Amino acid sequence: MSSSSLSRRRFLAGSMAGLALSACGGSSGSSSSSGPVDSPLPPDPQPEPIPDSAEPGPIPPRGLHLSFVGDSHTSRTVTWFTDGLEPPQSRLEFGVVEEGMSEADIAEQVFEHFVDASADETPGVESFTHRATAAGIDAEKPMRYRVGSDEGGWSPVYVVAPSPRGEWSFIHFGDHGIGDLPQQLTAEVLKTPADLIMIAGDLSYANGDQPIWDTWFEQMEPLLAHRITMTAPGNHEQKDFGGEAFKNRFTHPPKPLSSVIGQGSPGSSFYSFDYNRVHFLVTTAGALINDGTLVEEIINIEVDLAQAALRRARGEIDFIVVMQHYTIWTDQLGRSPANPTLVALEENIMLRYGVDLLAVGHDHVYQRSKPMGLGLPNPLGYVQVLVGTGGASIRLFDENGPQIWSAAEFIGVGFCRYAVSPGKIRGEYYGSPPLDLSDEGRQYITGDFSLQDSFEISTKPQIACQLCAKPARSSDILLADYEAISRHTRERNRHDLRHC
Repeated sequence: MSSSSLSRRRFLAGSMAGLALSACGGSSGSSSSSGPVDSPLPPDPQPEPIPDSAEPGPIPPRGLHLSFVGDSHTSRTVTWFTDGLEPPQSRLEFGVVEEGMSEADIAEQVFEHFVDASADETPGVESFTHRATAAGIDAEKPMRYRVGSDEGGWSPVYVVAPSPRGEWSFIHFGDHGIGDLPQQLTAEVLKTPADLIMIAGDLSYANGDQPIWDTWFEQMEPLLAHRITMTAPGNHEQKDFGGEAFKNRFTHPPKPLSSVIGQGSPGSSFYSFDYNRVHFLVTTAGALINDGTLVEEIINIEVDLAQAALRRARGEIDFIVVMQHYTIWTDQLGRSPANPTLVALEENIMLRYGVDLLAVGHDHVYQRSKPMGLGLPNPLGYVQVLVGTGGASIRLFDENGPQIWSAAEFIGVGFCRYAVSPGKIRGEYYGSPPLDLSDEGRQYITGDFSLQDSFEISTKPQIACQLCAKPARSSDILLADYEAISRHTRERNRHDLRHC
């Protein structure tokens, strides 16, 4: 690498060191609250790299985003895009940020490792999706990296913090987009320490217009290139070639049963992973039923959660979290469950294996349930946290008030941050209300994000964990009502394609 090239790649190392540290912050617990709480947002926004930290070229990489397909501590996967009819030979270069490295060192030192990237055509646009995984990384130190090639150009150098092994946090929201409200939400998330981002579907709202995906990734790169992000597909992803754009543009772990039922794809739409002592299962909830995988997915959900419940009973994990786009229960105006058979089966599975938290989107409100099951409060049930407040729009609640299971509601734009410590998940929802509740007033927010709700989820008693450690049921039992499940899911999805 030439000295002139190195001199162009200046980097704010001090700020990036701040990034690496701020991504690991925790949060102290407090009692539950369903009303606004006077608590400031965490300080120190995370900076973007300065423009000349990139090495421009004729086919520059863009839309960088991080995920993982292997161990959450020792692997990082980067996915990005290049334009044109032919992909440049690209790779991921990476190394560690050692204590005491200067800004010039972070930006200019030769990377210790590299791995060649794969390339697949991006659906609907003249571009390619590249992905590469850094495996066996130092789990205790920040990783610095860049992607691209001398042929096409290089991205900025980015730094991603190590995954903490003690207390850690994740952020969850859904129903985002590319407008002003989504960008205000993203700016707040950038200012909020978290180790993992979970997005519960309806990400870009491309709705078939594929360049909108590119705009979304461009707007999100300052966040997604620094923080591990895992996503679920929503009904709007169905509008992009039946979900193929979603599967192509993200890189996720393989399906839980991929070794038994076919091979997983790089962009698996349902998958599971562990982050420390929390097991996550991400599902489609039938959002992509036309891809023909719902039967397989139902079996995967059953087996994965049965295995997770057994591991929890053995003391290997503390919590089981499910993320999907569609709600199980809702009080949003006009959005009662429209798919009773699939909802009933999903809830049956979650209650059988003792799911602790269900993180969802779809309805453009915030609503948290009490521990519940079958529409009734149940201390051994799951907590549904609906965060469809990513900014796509702001909607209202039913006029007849919340149901008995509801613990907190909010209208506006916002996200939920979960601080995970031994035996406890503490949730905090930060939101900004609309100017008013009129149709026009709900096009804007005040811009003042503040703590609107806080709650705690504790580990289930050991006897409850033992009772949930049950064997997975056969497909004959799970799919006994599949004809009705398929019909109702397709009806719901057709309705959503027309009206959502």
